[in-house]
Amino acid sequence: MSPALHQTDDCYSIADFEIGKRLFTTYMAVQLVVTSPEGRQSNDLSQLDALIAAYDFEEAIAALVKAGLDVPRAELVCDETYQDVLYKIMGRTRLCDSHSKESFPTLMKALPSLGSPTGGVDLTVDTLTHRVEGKLSMSPQEPEADIWKYTSRLWEDAQVKGVEAPKVSETCISNFPTKFRVTIRHRGVEASGEGRNKKTARHIAAKRVCQRLNIRLA
Repeated sequence: MSPALHQTDDCYSIADFEIGKRLFTTYMAVQLVVTSPEGRQSNDLSQLDALIAAYDFEEAIAALVKAGLDVPRAELVCDETYQDVLYKIMGRTRLCDSHSKESFPTLMKALPSLGSPTGGVDLTVDTLTHRVEGKLSMSPQEPEADIWKYTSRLWEDAQVKGVEAPKVSETCISNFPTKFRVTIRHRGVEASGEGRNKKTARHIAAKRVCQRLNIRLA
């Protein structure tokens, strides 16, 4: 999740996220090449995707903190994942002042690599598939199963008050991982939400608008 528009006080920026994502993808691609005995293969791209999905991002962030590196924020915000946060940390370090740029190689060395005892990743297809499926099965369910009700309530509010329906704008802010930002404006109040799909992002934005207008669910 790249920083939401309303998070003006966040230490990370959209540029941090996007630069970090590209740096990490390149880093993992190099690791894949170094550890692959077969050379270039036709399924390298899908293997890279699986490798990134199987990487332990939470452990990687913990390793950076343990190494004493300058990590301004490591905790999750909103619907962030540890993958998102690691991208932001990497991007911020690389884009910061000259002193921080010099520390970027140190940050990369602190990341658990494919061959490390704690962060190693078996590159066999079966192992990667097992790890990815295991993470999916352990993924928490939507913490607010009824969050869709805020979207319905917001449009109901417009109808009851006889005002213009909420205005919605949608933006894809990331293709890998897929992330959308939806911004809703209603009765002079605007809020944004981000999620893996447009529907989730819209519900989050609707909830925030409802909260700011003190609109409660029935």
